[in-house]
Amino acid sequence: MATRVISPARQAWRKGLFPFLKFAWDKEPVIVVSCVLGSTLPLTYLLFPRSYWEKVAAENKAIPNKYPTPIRYVEGKTGEPTTV
Repeated sequence: MATRVISPARQAWRKGLFPFLKFAWDKEPVIVVSCVLGSTLPLTYLLFPRSYWEKVAAENKAIPNKYPTPIRYVEGKTGEPTTV
């Protein structure tokens, strides 16, 4: 009967996530860093979904978005235009 050889990566994965990440870091650190950085934003959004919208609402309250309408020059009703 033939013995099935299990790869070191699969053995590390069976031990858990952290042993697998250590094995992957020893083999390909650039790929591990890119995967961690790429998964940071979606995981942060899943963990704190309300914080982004609360920040947007606070910024909308702090910045005025209703400005006074400038008075147009109407002959006989307003003064001469100053910037012509």
